[in-house]
Amino acid sequence: MSSPYDPIDATLGPAGAEMPPWQRRVLIYLRGLAGFLLLKTIYSWTLICGVWDGDTSRFEGLSMAAQAAVIWAAIMNPVAAIGLWLGASWGVVLWLVTAMVQIIINASAPEGVGRLFILAAVETVLVAVYAFLTYKAAREIED
Repeated sequence: MSSPYDPIDATLGPAGAEMPPWQRRVLIYLRGLAGFLLLKTIYSWTLICGVWDGDTSRFEGLSMAAQAAVIWAAIMNPVAAIGLWLGASWGVVLWLVTAMVQIIINASAPEGVGRLFILAAVETVLVAVYAFLTYKAAREIED
C-alpha cells in the first residue's frame, strides 16, 4: 500500500501536488545551497590533505582557529548538504548551526583566516537570503 504523501515531509501534502511559488523557491534555494556546501566540503578537504603545496594553502600553516574552521566545515557541511537537498528541517538547522560556528570562529581569529573570512561573509549573506525566502513563503501560506 503506497501513501500519497511525500516520504520526507508529510506536511507538504500529496507528492504530486503543486507547491506554492515561494515554497518552491525555498526548496530550489536549499538544493542550490546543498551544492555550494558540497563544493565547500571539497575545498576544505583539499586544504586538509594538502592538495596544493603552496605556502598560502598549507593546512599546517593556518592558525588553530582557521584549522578548526576548516575541519568543522569538512565534517559538518556534507551532512548538512544532504539534509538541505532533501528539504528536511534538520538539514536547515544543521546548516544554520554550522554557519554560525564558522562565522564565530573566523571572526575571532585575527590571523591566518584570509579566504575563510570571505567564506564566512558569504555564509552570512546566504543565511539572510534564506531568512527572506522563508519569510515570503510563510506569508504566502497565511494568505
